[in-house]
Amino acid sequence: MRFKLSYLVVTGLALGSAASCGLISTDILSTSFSLPAKSYSFDTAVWHLPEGSFPPVPCGAGQVVEDCCNPPAPLPAPDCSVNMLSCDDALCTLHVPISVAQTMDLKKEVPALGSFSNQSLIDVSITKITYAFASTMNVDLPPVELFIAPDGVTSADDPSAQKFGTTHVIPAGASGEDMVDLAPNAGAVFADKAHHFGTPFNFIARTSVVIPSGSPVPSGRVNLTVQGTAKASL
Repeated sequence: MRFKLSYLVVTGLALGSAASCGLISTDILSTSFSLPAKSYSFDTAVWHLPEGSFPPVPCGAGQVVEDCCNPPAPLPAPDCSVNMLSCDDALCTLHVPISVAQTMDLKKEVPALGSFSNQSLIDVSITKITYAFASTMNVDLPPVELFIAPDGVTSADDPSAQKFGTTHVIPAGASGEDMVDLAPNAGAVFADKAHHFGTPFNFIARTSVVIPSGSPVPSGRVNLTVQGTAKASL
């Protein structure tokens, strides 16, 4: 019995030493997995845009229209609570902020994490983040900012939302794939939420379309799907 106990102790120490020396792969305690794909639609049909043409409207000091939201009579007064107008470069300009939130639940959506029985991971790292896009819009879609936020937070303006990355401009009528430009601390931002993989969190996509008066009124939509791979370990 003493021999068996001594053998087990020595064997355990040898295995520990081998692992620390790199002779036993730590891959048995880690797994790579695909992040759940999250899709976002930027559809001009729900943006409350002006109907028909959007003629140029000069604005500012010395112009008939000084304040784009309060033009003099008999000009029609726009509802700036619906369509935000400002005087940019001496032209009344429409700003359309768009934000879409999607929930990510790693425990439910990533079968590869089923082998981890507890609710926390020691280390989570990003391998790559890409996005696929398909546009039927007649104008370019500006870069889309991506944020990670706690469950229940759907606005990127919330202090708890942290920037994760940014897409490039999506040209009018284009489709394809590209890499997300990750924020410098993107790895830490993702790991902070993914560490407790049993707790859902939100992925928020935000952009703002700027339409100077006299330019084409946007039509169509852009479908954007963000995906990627990561690695988790105990």
